[in-house]
Amino acid sequence: MNSAYNKSRRGLAVAALLLAAVAVLLLSGLAGGGADGPDRADASCGQLKVQPRVVSKFPKVFANQYDKKMKIAVTHGGHSVRHWRAELYTFGGYLLGRSKWDSRMGGNDHTALKLRVPMQPGRYTLVVKGTVSGCGELERDMVVNFRGCLNGLPIKFIDKPGGTAADYGRWLSVKIAPKPVWAPLKDIRGTLSNFEGDVYGTAELPRGSRKLIGEQVLDFKLKQGGLQKGGYSVSVTGKARQPRRCGNLSKNTSLQFK
Repeated sequence: MNSAYNKSRRGLAVAALLLAAVAVLLLSGLAGGGADGPDRADASCGQLKVQPRVVSKFPKVFANQYDKKMKIAVTHGGHSVRHWRAELYTFGGYLLGRSKWDSRMGGNDHTALKLRVPMQPGRYTLVVKGTVSGCGELERDMVVNFRGCLNGLPIKFIDKPGGTAADYGRWLSVKIAPKPVWAPLKDIRGTLSNFEGDVYGTAELPRGSRKLIGEQVLDFKLKQGGLQKGGYSVSVTGKARQPRRCGNLSKNTSLQFK
């Protein structure tokens, strides 16, 4: 009798310990998570593993090429992303545009934002949101710089000529090259003037292309009498790869002859 009674008490004690252990696990969130905290899978999800970019047909992202719509490309690997969209915000949190929800994201995919207002130069936050199995909705934020038109023709002058003015009777050659990223530059022409504004010669790249891709030479045919002692200005004009509404650009440099 006593033996059976003792066994029963030991069984009840074991059961009580098991119930207490389960309660501790539930409260600590280790057995699936409670309502007050994320479960283990959520805690390891982090941000959405995608690489978004604003699609631009120019070397940089120019603000004035986006009036009503903006194409966004995304690349991702790993977990499948469903029910996703892209949004664009100012740093103050104002929504500038968003895309429609898409059912599934491909490894290389794209979408289009419908803009509320035309873009202006500045820095903005591009946000991509999507649902990942076991993690719920995640997002990836990225700062994008939208620039204005270029201030000058992106070229550099190489080994500028100088020395004695009398050495330049009929021709003056000036070597130029595009700055990295911006090649080719189009419709390249040059004007050589003194500081009083008198034109001493003009030059252009070969007809039919006038494209500046690498280092090239502008050969100025000088007016009769050639150069005189003093200072001169070389002005080079052309078109860079930026929105057409930005117009033509120029870049000047000075030369000095004895």
